[in-house]
Amino acid sequence: MTNGSKYINRMKRISPDLTHFYIKLEDSDPYRCRKAVAFTLTPSKESEFQGWEDVTYYGEGILDPTLSIRKPEWVYVLVNKSMPGICKIGMTTTTVGQRVKEINYATGVITPWFPVFKYKCINSLILEQAVHQHLEDLGYRVNPKREGFEIDSQTAIDVIKELGEKLTVVSNDFGNTLE
Repeated sequence: MTNGSKYINRMKRISPDLTHFYIKLEDSDPYRCRKAVAFTLTPSKESEFQGWEDVTYYGEGILDPTLSIRKPEWVYVLVNKSMPGICKIGMTTTTVGQRVKEINYATGVITPWFPVFKYKCINSLILEQAVHQHLEDLGYRVNPKREGFEIDSQTAIDVIKELGEKLTVVSNDFGNTLE
């Protein structure tokens, strides 16, 4: 089994005409198989590999208001068994899995945080700030300098979805990108 073949089972094969809905991952990226959600097989262009196929890997994409495909960003909700009733609401431009690893790696984290929700968007910082401000205005914020909220995870999820949809509608209605 090659290093990348264990990841192919969780990817979907797409036709070359669908690749414009995804972000092409660079061949030089050693983690492209881990990041990929789709792949294509095309006849090899190299003359010494006649009859072989080239594999191209693609990451997840999101359609922005200008109808361009961009790399997705995320607003997420994390919970921790050592802090019942507290949700950590944050954002990342990488993946939620990667961000959770970074958070849990800190020396002050006694028990790990677990993701319970992730919301795909085009500008996670704006959405995160809107969610934080909304929840702070409602009195849920534990510390104004931290991302912790004394709230159940379903309420946090509902707020993220509601504000995320509003920001998308505003973006589409007025031609503003959420940059």
